[in-house]
Formats: sequence, structure tokens, C-alpha cells
Amino acid sequence: MRTKAVGVFMGSQFGSDPNFKIQTEAFGKQIAKRGLYLVYGGGKDGLMGTLATSVMANHGKVLGISPRNLAEDAIDVDKITKFIEVASMTERKQLLIDNSDVFVALPGGLGTLEEIAQVISWAKLGLHHKSLILYNINGFYDYFENWLNQMVNDHFVNIDDMKWVHVVNNLDEVMTMIDSM
Repeated sequence: MRTKAVGVFMGSQFGSDPNFKIQTEAFGKQIAKRGLYLVYGGGKDGLMGTLATSVMANHGKVLGISPRNLAEDAIDVDKITKFIEVASMTERKQLLIDNSDVFVALPGGLGTLEEIAQVISWAKLGLHHKSLILYNINGFYDYFENWLNQMVNDHFVNIDDMKWVHVVNNLDEVMTMIDSM
């Protein structure tokens, strides 16, 4: 099966490193160039808004999914291909997972961490068989990767449970991995 929809988790802030935004814009261009469909949390701010805007500016397609309680933070519905408003964060995450063929995590905060953990744990439980790519811009996920390895080394996580998780350091690697799925 060729990847068609890329679910992306990322911050609703820009973060302290200007390269986070630069790489997010470049990722958006690559999503559009390859004819992939961006599936994301529907936010207008930070890296979320940057990615959606970049995909749309490059003639791509975007599905935004946002819960009602975050409606004021959502992107204008006329600025993306499709927007779905849902009742809860739980429903949002379920639709993000259901509508994506592969996941990419850009830098982000606690919401991004929660989404990463859910995707990994649901893969472990066999609820999906989709890969998660941690786009390690400027080493953002180095400590997280070390922590995952420590969980495996300390026998809290089975090495087989990590087969869906890939840490990559540059956009070419991200796109090569997506293209191979």
C-alpha cells in the first residue's frame, strides 16, 4: 500500500529554534509535491498553522480535525481542503489515527507527547499497524529516543513494540521513509 495520508503531530507554538519553522515549511512543500494528504489537528498557530499553510500554498490537500473547545484556535475552514469539528480530544485523536497511513511527529509540547504515546501504545495493542516517524530536527527528540531505549533496556518495553517507531534526522530521510511505505 502506498502512503496517501500523513498524520502529523506538532506544536501549536513555534518553539525557540527558528529551524523548527523552516523545516516545517519545507516538509509542507514536500507533502504537497508528492501529492500526499496532510491530516493534522486543525490549529492555526505555531508549527500547526505553518504546516497547513505551507501544504495549501503548494497546491496540496489538508484535513484539519479540531474539537469544539478549541474552535477559536482552529484554522479558518476556508483556508484548508476539509475541516472536521468534533466533540472531544478523544474523538479528534481517533479520527487522526483512522485517516492517516503513517505518522510524523515534529517538535511540540505535551499534546504532541500524548499523541506520540498513543500511537505507539495503540500499535503495541494491534489497534493499528502504522509507522511513527520522529522528525528529529536539531536533535529535538534525542532525549526522547534515549528514554525509549532505556525503557527497552530496563525491560518495561519489548523491543518488538518499537518496530513502528523511527527516529530520523533530516527531511530527505523523512520523505524517503514515507515514500517507501
